[in-house]
Amino acid sequence: MPKYPLLPPYAVLSGAIGKADALAARLQRGIEKLKPSAPLKKRLNALLGFTRHMNHLTLADVQARKVALQTLFAVVEEHVAALVPDGANVYHVTLVDDIGLTTDRKPIIRWTAFRRKVDKAIRALGLSGIAFLEIQPLTNYPAGGKGRTLMLNAHVLAWGGFTRRKLREAKRKLNQSRSWRNSFGAEPVNIRRLKRGVDEMLLIACYISKLPFGAKYRVPHPRKPGQYRFKPTLKGFTDTLALRLIEGLSQISLFDAVFCIGEAKSLRKIWKSRLVEWQRQRSEVGKRPLPDFDVAALWEEIREANDDVLYKPFVIR
Repeated sequence: MPKYPLLPPYAVLSGAIGKADALAARLQRGIEKLKPSAPLKKRLNALLGFTRHMNHLTLADVQARKVALQTLFAVVEEHVAALVPDGANVYHVTLVDDIGLTTDRKPIIRWTAFRRKVDKAIRALGLSGIAFLEIQPLTNYPAGGKGRTLMLNAHVLAWGGFTRRKLREAKRKLNQSRSWRNSFGAEPVNIRRLKRGVDEMLLIACYISKLPFGAKYRVPHPRKPGQYRFKPTLKGFTDTLALRLIEGLSQISLFDAVFCIGEAKSLRKIWKSRLVEWQRQRSEVGKRPLPDFDVAALWEEIREANDDVLYKPFVIR
């Protein structure tokens, strides 16, 4: 798990917004390469929140994701200090499991099952927190000739009253259990204690809600022989791969990606209510949302127009 630079929280937030804009530019470039018909392009742009938008918020709506990022930052800044008991330790928890592995050629995303596992694990660790699920491509781990690997994982900004010794023991039990497995040689459940108070919590709020600009790279762990960790990379993160990732995210509600455990439940309520209000104003002040359409059918139509028989539709469970 990376150690975060000593940057002011608002500088990190600005950087995250910049990466969102870079992703938007890459997606727009990818759309132009597809050469879609005018009706297809109109629906694609709405799906990604570029020129129009949809009635419902998905993980593919770049504008909504930027607002969600800024909103989570604000909610953590305003409310989390009051929720974390005095003396409680604060952590960044990362969870990844083989149940979340698939390929970009025939992607099956076991979203609901993985979400249940994350919820159960955080409770077993004696923690409260706000969790964000994401899908990331892994560019240097071949998927047996079946395409690039896609990896479902979770990041949690968490806190709790367990002693550090008791937390380490709970983590050890999870990592040694049959419930959590990682084929990459990395720890399925990883925990890093935050030591810089609210400022560092804000950095994690940015990190967990960031847009997927880039991929992951599997490298040997420098301090744990025989184990591996994941580092961010742009190598291999092509316009085509970015669009493929967005195809999956366009079929997942933004609100399904975020959930809270224990004492953190009020944070999600505040975050969601602000996003709902933003979406209402977006529809009233700007262009009206596009009428609903079958998102999966849209991507299938794009593949047919490009004679693409390699990539199959996403299955989200």
